Amino acid sequence: MNNLKAYQVGDCDVVAAYDEEGAIRVLEEVCGYPDGEFSHYDVKLVSSERLDSKQAFDIDEGVMIELESTLREDIAAMTEPAYCYGWE
Repeated sequence: MNNLKAYQVGDCDVVAAYDEEGAIRVLEEVCGYPDGEFSHYDVKLVSSERLDSKQAFDIDEGVMIELESTLREDIAAMTEPAYCYGWE
């Protein structure tokens, strides 16, 4: 059974992890942040609304786009913690 959850870490990154500490580790490893850059205060579960949305804002085009799958579906298919996406 996949127990991965979607966490927002900091202001603009979403990762799949088993817990808050794992979410921080994923972001630090993938994005090259130094150890200790984030704490549990910087981590929150992604809302159900965002998990189930098939719409996203394309920053480059300045428009809403339709996604092929939801974040919930993407995470359900994952087998290990991973970086999902970010924005600036």
